[in-house]
Amino acid sequence: MIPAGQFQSKRLLTALLACLPLAGSGLGRVAGPSARGAMAQPTVGTFAGLPDGGQLAKASRGGRVEPPPAVGNLPDDVQLITADTNPTLRIPVSHSSLNWTLIKPRIRASYGWLEISRAAVRYTMVRQSRITKETDAGFEVGRAEIIDLKIEFGATEFRALKQRHFFGYSAENHWAAADSGGGIMNSVASADSLYTPLILRALQDFDGVLADFKLKQRAAAQPAVTMQPAVTLPPEPKTSTPPSPPAVVLVSPSGAGENQTVQVNESPLTIRGVAMDNSGFPTVTINGAPAVLRPKSAQAAEFWSDPITLKPGDNTFEIVATNSAQAKAKFSFVAHFTPKTAPPNPRALGKQEIISLLEGAVPSPRVAQIVKERGIKFAPTAGDLNDIRAAGGTEEVIQAIQQAAAQAR
Repeated sequence: MIPAGQFQSKRLLTALLACLPLAGSGLGRVAGPSARGAMAQPTVGTFAGLPDGGQLAKASRGGRVEPPPAVGNLPDDVQLITADTNPTLRIPVSHSSLNWTLIKPRIRASYGWLEISRAAVRYTMVRQSRITKETDAGFEVGRAEIIDLKIEFGATEFRALKQRHFFGYSAENHWAAADSGGGIMNSVASADSLYTPLILRALQDFDGVLADFKLKQRAAAQPAVTMQPAVTLPPEPKTSTPPSPPAVVLVSPSGAGENQTVQVNESPLTIRGVAMDNSGFPTVTINGAPAVLRPKSAQAAEFWSDPITLKPGDNTFEIVATNSAQAKAKFSFVAHFTPKTAPPNPRALGKQEIISLLEGAVPSPRVAQIVKERGIKFAPTAGDLNDIRAAGGTEEVIQAIQQAAAQAR
């Protein structure tokens, strides 16, 4: 039975996360044409193209709420600080923390800045949320202290400092509108949630996100070319730009990365994820078989496979997402299946226990019956059987031992 305090805490947490802009359709590791370029390409719809995006012009407290300018999955308000000494990504976020206690569940929420580097994660609180009475606080932990990194309640979640922390991307000029509730809140949350996968990827693949950020900086620093009026250049041949591929985000099995191996010990396995594309949600196949799709927005759809029976050892999977322009994104991983072994029988007999029974004047028929009932916990060799014969074991005992060994294999 769930204690009353924990039950009420779960209801409060669910209500809280429904109010904060943490809901998102795309979560997990993003796959694209390469590890360095996936986030830099326009694989997710921009803010202006979202449903109800125009409602953001009606700010509910702080005046006009502007959409965050972005290139692909890298909004312009994500900063790179101390790039030369200790590269650190600085992301505006909404934060909720949870600490289960039986006496008083502690749920906190706020808005601020999440700073991620190769060695540490730091949260600096700027604005306390009006939704919870508990006062939130910033924190700093080493990357090695973060455990149980996964997706829950539509947010990036991990455990650190004996608490569960939930983070979602939230532009700084959206904090007041998102925290005030009302009709504008849903539009703010829907828009910001498209960039929440950046947080999970920065925690899983920091150097990949850092490379994308620097690539974006170099592209922005390119000087404009000024043409001289007196110079007439021949027309350049028309070239067609290849269509951008979709993006694939894998949610289950947890921890599966592009071209990596994940360990599993349960079969069958159901593969789950999200596929996204600017032109509309793409089709998805898993090892050539169509996946089940459920639209989450105009540009994203959740997908999952039928239960897949695994064979012991390596099981290779390839997920292919195809958009309307026939551009494809592929995500491959290996599930290494190790079946769970049955726990040892605590009543099984060892070699010395059998010899002790015989030397203790227990009749051989009775010893054979005990072996059949309880089994053995050793692999008998010819020398073991000779030792048991020398202790008074008859062929009936020897046959019972051999049968028990065969059943234990």
